[in-house]
Amino acid sequence: MSQQSGHSAVMAANRSSQRRWNSWQWDLPLAALAGMVAILLLAADRPLFLGFNRLSAYTGDGFWAHVTILGDTLIALALLLPLARRWPELAWSGLLAGLLATLFVQGFKQALHIPRPASLLPLDQFHVIGQAFLSRSFPSGHTATVFTFVGVLMLWLSARWRRWLAGPLLLCAGLVGLSRVVVGAHWPLDVLGGIVAGWLGAVLGTLWARRWSWGITPMGRRCLTLLLVGCALTGLLYYQTGYPQTDGWRRILMALALLGTLYQIRLERQAAARVKPAAEPH
Repeated sequence: MSQQSGHSAVMAANRSSQRRWNSWQWDLPLAALAGMVAILLLAADRPLFLGFNRLSAYTGDGFWAHVTILGDTLIALALLLPLARRWPELAWSGLLAGLLATLFVQGFKQALHIPRPASLLPLDQFHVIGQAFLSRSFPSGHTATVFTFVGVLMLWLSARWRRWLAGPLLLCAGLVGLSRVVVGAHWPLDVLGGIVAGWLGAVLGTLWARRWSWGITPMGRRCLTLLLVGCALTGLLYYQTGYPQTDGWRRILMALALLGTLYQIRLERQAAARVKPAAEPH
């Protein structure tokens, strides 16, 4: 009997440890880390960069420039705006996750000072779209930003919605990461590092938001909305992404974020107006 009890306890402990492993939290950053190790062992960073960088010859520069600005931090923050009204917990998680991911990225950039491709390779060997950056290459900030955004969505979505949206969202994020190589701004190793930083920021930011719920209180929600409105207005009127050919696309994204929020506010007021007469005493 005691052996059976001991065996049952071991099985229960094993089941508990299995439940604690969340593949959506850890599988992607572990895969990215494995890719980084493989690139380092095979000394494949430069050959991969030169191979992927040629993709613009088949699509044109405009496609990759339009894709890459989706990883711009200000653009990503503004795209959280429509979520702040209906799903404030998701927008709050995104803000905290973005803060953590930024700390990870900037910490490594400032500590390592890894040179970018334009600093090590002759410009006639590869193609640059937009501005040629020279230093603080690792990790890719644009990649970290987009994987933070997508990671928060994946961690908040229900299993049903995740099954439908995981593929398209991860594909979009992967294209943004790839675009950083195609535009000549980052090495493939930087992109994989950005995936790790962004996804860890999403995981830790989501856990933080679930423990500190200030962002979904009435005051927190108003402050969050005002902050994101400021980001959207800045992106609409003043902001420069470094890719002039995308100015129209940038303005469209910012306008959609603002219009979507105004539409949600209108729906909320209409719903409140319908509820108020019913609640008034006769």
